[in-house]
Amino acid sequence: MSEMTVLFIGAGLLLLYGLISRRQVASYLTGPMLFVGAGAAAGFFLHASTPEPDDLARIRLLGELTLAIVLFTDSAHLKPRRLLQEESWPARMLFIGLPLIVISGSAAGYLLFPDWPFMLILLAALILAPTDAALGRFILEAHDVPRPLRETLNAESGLNDGFALPPILFLLAIMGGEAAADYQQGTMTLLRHLLLSPLAGAAIGFGGGWLITYAAKRNWMKPLFERLAAPALAICAYAGAEMLDTNGFIAAYAAGLMIPLTVVRPAQTYLKDFSETEAELLSLSVFFLFGLLLVPYGAAFWNWHMLAYALLSLTLIRMVPILLSLTGSGLNLRSAALLGWFGPRGIASILYLLLAFETLKPGDGLHALAGLVSLTVLLSIFAHGLSAVPLARAYAANPQALPLLPPEKERGKACK
Repeated sequence: MSEMTVLFIGAGLLLLYGLISRRQVASYLTGPMLFVGAGAAAGFFLHASTPEPDDLARIRLLGELTLAIVLFTDSAHLKPRRLLQEESWPARMLFIGLPLIVISGSAAGYLLFPDWPFMLILLAALILAPTDAALGRFILEAHDVPRPLRETLNAESGLNDGFALPPILFLLAIMGGEAAADYQQGTMTLLRHLLLSPLAGAAIGFGGGWLITYAAKRNWMKPLFERLAAPALAICAYAGAEMLDTNGFIAAYAAGLMIPLTVVRPAQTYLKDFSETEAELLSLSVFFLFGLLLVPYGAAFWNWHMLAYALLSLTLIRMVPILLSLTGSGLNLRSAALLGWFGPRGIASILYLLLAFETLKPGDGLHALAGLVSLTVLLSIFAHGLSAVPLARAYAANPQALPLLPPEKERGKACK
């Protein structure tokens, strides 16, 4: 397929979806669903060949920049002090839930794929553990869902992809035959990513936010450049952290958290405008290319075992660990189940699959990995897209879902 054909189809889809974006159907037919579906249809009928390395490199670069910008803009809408007051739900989901998700995913893979090497099973579990802030956009903006739950999902999706990356890189180094990939090096890499990345991102975000406020108060900045400051800061944080050999995604998220602390309200409005336009365009472009190139490639290796794993990955593999991680937090069961379900797989999983393309060979299990990840992400886009509106409304309409905490805990908080 020529590049002009790809551009024509993508731009036409954007125009057509925009024409119905205020209609009720757009609440159920989400942008990612339409763009992945159309991209996959075009890929199956017009481009049924193995993706070229140059094509994969372009998707990876676009995906990295998109994820960094989405993480930055989503975290910029949070208030860090308020997030820390939400009964430590994000911390529980990240530090207890995420490792349990990887363990349960590995156990399911061991049972369903007995012929796979264990490292390949573990790699698949890690790639499919992170959730996607872009796919969860409706829930993050749905006022039917209480703010504490939305901010918890925002924090989890913003940080879990960064937490999963160091062990993924470590596994790929071993599977790719790099002699330097030893336990000590992997441990140091993990510590560097978890400690230095947020510090680097916070420093860039705080400094950049202070400069934006300083210039905006003196009327030095045009509105256009106040709007462009969002992607500039996001990419500075991402690229700066990568230059320091740390995690750019964690840095981008940490930089965004500094925005409410440093940037004046009018400039924050321009930043929100960016997140609703240009960032959405970038996300849809990634999903279109995923459908166009990776879904047809992975579909050649799909089987019933992969379908079973994909369904488990979206349900029990994630939901049970999340419920366990929130045990004792005071959150009621319906709210905890909502947090467990809304863990869509998207751009992060796509990016980590592209990393595997650069390192692994077909004989290393690349074909099987591509089939499993592409099928799981594809099902997630449709399952979470179709369920977001009805589940959010059902949650708000059910009086048993509120308050978030059991009555005795609500009374305790009120007394404080």
